Amino acid sequence: METLTDKLSNVLRSFEYFHSEVILALGILVLILVDLVARVKYVVPFFAALLAAVVLYIDFQGWAPTGGSVLLFHGMVTYDPASQAWKIILDLGTLLAIVVSMRSPAIREKAESYPLIFAILLGGHVLAMATNLLILYLSIEIISIASYALTIFAFDKKASEAAVKYLLFGAVASALMLYGMSWVYAFTGSLDFMTAEFADALLKADVIPLSIALVLVLVGFLFKIAAVPLHAWVPDVYTAAPTSVVAFFSIVPKLAGFSVLTKWFLVVNLFGLGPIPWVQVISAIAVLTLLIGNFAALRQNHVKRLLAYSSIAHSGFLLVPVVSLSEQATKNLYFYAVVYIFMNLGIFAIVQYLENREGITKASEYKGLVKRYPLLTVLVVMLMISLAGLPPTAGFTAKLLIFSSLWDAYGQVQDPWLLYLFIFGLLNTVVSLFYYLKIPFFMIFRNREDFQPVDPQKHLAWENYFAFTMVLALVALFFKPEWLMNIMNNISFAF
Repeated sequence: METLTDKLSNVLRSFEYFHSEVILALGILVLILVDLVARVKYVVPFFAALLAAVVLYIDFQGWAPTGGSVLLFHGMVTYDPASQAWKIILDLGTLLAIVVSMRSPAIREKAESYPLIFAILLGGHVLAMATNLLILYLSIEIISIASYALTIFAFDKKASEAAVKYLLFGAVASALMLYGMSWVYAFTGSLDFMTAEFADALLKADVIPLSIALVLVLVGFLFKIAAVPLHAWVPDVYTAAPTSVVAFFSIVPKLAGFSVLTKWFLVVNLFGLGPIPWVQVISAIAVLTLLIGNFAALRQNHVKRLLAYSSIAHSGFLLVPVVSLSEQATKNLYFYAVVYIFMNLGIFAIVQYLENREGITKASEYKGLVKRYPLLTVLVVMLMISLAGLPPTAGFTAKLLIFSSLWDAYGQVQDPWLLYLFIFGLLNTVVSLFYYLKIPFFMIFRNREDFQPVDPQKHLAWENYFAFTMVLALVALFFKPEWLMNIMNNISFAF
């Protein structure tokens, strides 16, 4: 029997693999203290970017592509190449989102936002490493509670209403998820969901109550990744929250959810022997998410609301490799996640710039901007065709990879739902062109009567440089996808 001394020794040894999380926790305290001491508006954002860069460096240095898995804190979390890869993605997304936030007065001048951003990143780190239901739930709650607080940082009526709606949806989803987890614990007698004993207990449980429990747990995941039917909070939150916060929400919390959903799906699917046909269920959810996200976006004129439905649709695309049930599909999901970060942050940086400088919030107000901002127009076109999945951008490569893995999965199991998802996914890619190209259409082919030339120096705005870097990365990954694929091929995503 393990003594108290042995347990404490295990905890202390676990901290050897928990460096970045410890630094994040300490960094949150440091940011609060810096805000109290320094009142210069760029000091806290600078420290925040530096902290994100340090955490990214530590995670990258500690990443061992060929290394094994190490259970930490008595099996509550695991340190392995797959979780490290997800943590690096979350770090990169957070660093770039903080860079975008430096041009947002609503965030930059309210430095309390940065500790909340890092609380979300910390929750994402733990979620990516979670192998225990309690840790999984607590990390999701850390992400959610900090997200509720960030939503209100515009400090107006719309933001308050959106935050309340977000909170109510989150509270219901969390309660249902926790209730489902309690049932799962009753069936298995264990919270460690990555063990063989846990899977064996699921196989022996009664079908109907177990199915109810697993569906309730799924509710929490669908809320976190903004998939149908737990997507209704997204448009209001994206419209009301500060643009840089929306950019952050669109990547880090969502991708953190996918980092653990891939593990959970493999466990509950039980190699196809489970009581619920999970491949069909998730495929149906993906199809509905694609349909609702894309067709609702067609009717939108408000740019951030349009991008909100775009984010919902991309949740559907990100679900495609999840149902493919292969290690290569998980690698393709990772590739898509990296590309998604570049696409989303690039377009949100431009939206924020035009919102701050021109007061533009609607697609119809982008009329004639090609004459005023020619370089910006080119960048918008490239980012939009990448979001739509067209060459010569990595958005095309990412969708090609996930649909290739889906087709391979269909060839192996001949499940008709995989074919339905494949067909609907391709058709929805075509549908998405109509709203992704709406803004470039207004910018290029519609004129404004109140057109005034702009100072050429304004074309060299910081947002142009940032968006250009994102576009450059997308084009480079289209022509040289092996730069990222070679890294992923060295990672074992097997659980």
